[in-house]
Amino acid sequence: MAISQVAMINTFVNRLDAWGFHQDWARSGTRVWGEHLRLGWEWDEDAFPTNMFAHPYHGGLYFNAGRSNGLGFFQSVPLAFFGSWTWEYFGEKYRPSLNDWFMTSFGGITLGEMFHRVTSTIRDNGARGRGRTMRELAALPMDPIGGLNRLLRGQWHSIGPNPAEHDPGEYVLRVGTGLRFARGLISDSGVAQMGAVVVDLLYGDQFSRPYQTPFDVFNVRLIISSHGGFNMLRASGRLYGTDLNSSRARIRHVLAVNQRYDYIKNPAQSVGGQSVEIGVNSRWRFGSHGYGLRTALFVDAIFLGAIDAPGTGLGERTYDFGPGAGSRWEVAVERHGARFFRIFGQGEYIHAVSGASADHVVDVSGIELTVPITRGFGIAGHLYSFIRSSRYSDAPRESRNYTESRLLLVWTKAGFQP
Repeated sequence: MAISQVAMINTFVNRLDAWGFHQDWARSGTRVWGEHLRLGWEWDEDAFPTNMFAHPYHGGLYFNAGRSNGLGFFQSVPLAFFGSWTWEYFGEKYRPSLNDWFMTSFGGITLGEMFHRVTSTIRDNGARGRGRTMRELAALPMDPIGGLNRLLRGQWHSIGPNPAEHDPGEYVLRVGTGLRFARGLISDSGVAQMGAVVVDLLYGDQFSRPYQTPFDVFNVRLIISSHGGFNMLRASGRLYGTDLNSSRARIRHVLAVNQRYDYIKNPAQSVGGQSVEIGVNSRWRFGSHGYGLRTALFVDAIFLGAIDAPGTGLGERTYDFGPGAGSRWEVAVERHGARFFRIFGQGEYIHAVSGASADHVVDVSGIELTVPITRGFGIAGHLYSFIRSSRYSDAPRESRNYTESRLLLVWTKAGFQP
């Protein structure tokens, strides 16, 4: 059933583009398929949001064709690669794109599993009436394949037990709205003011439960603003974890291997990619009121990253692709899992293999403070610094600095183990 639905996804999208939107690139056939099999891969010229978000989202449909038909995480992984490969070779007139296949597959795994778990918490098989329908509709944009399967099977209204993913254990959901202030390569006046919505989700806690399945712990940040719309989506899910000391100790250390998805598009620069990181999360508890200090230290390998580089020389595409590596660190003060003071830094190196002959270094650092006002609500202030340096073999070295601050009214909901 899952494999059939992957084929149906590709057929539906292809026919919709060909018949509904009259796109010439969707009119492929056996002659085109033969050329693709003979010529193989190339690098495409699609826009940054298309390659770095739309394709991973599409890959999540393939992945969740497996998850919504009862397959586990690792059983669903091949479907993301298979769905993307068959689309690249048979779904378009253009030659198969290597970066599309890569981003759709790896990004689809990360986003697909994250969406699968988030929608499992939204849906409630024990709910009834209008509230039940509203939950199903709210989950639909993140997991349309799962929602369609549930509709066809009568699960939008049937009463029954919820899946294990419905209860993440500990979680923190924080939603903020307010203003962004940016300085850098943005406008002649130097400073811009924008409306912003920031959503943070911490699903599960590596210190409350031992590792059981991939993505039983993950975190995600989404930022949407009035300037540029969709500005950020960053997600990191635990692929494996193990305690480095006793689970009952007041000071805890946990080794984790995470799969990470990054999409950043601010007014000054665009950067993103698919990576895996390994490192140590630590927690120090203070007293008996839920306060603590958390730290994280990780190194990562970027399988394929992208960074804007005007003049890249590959058609209309103005960004480079390439592998890389980096590291990140974080220190946060928390209460019951909810961080109210956080400082962090992250540095990444990307070596371009498609686009300009260049090496790029990106440094992102910041500080965040949340002050409670009343139960569930507070005021948050964020200060970020984006610094990048690009060294070209045939052009002058380029450096960019971009500073952003945010002032937000935030609402926080948390579930925790006492």
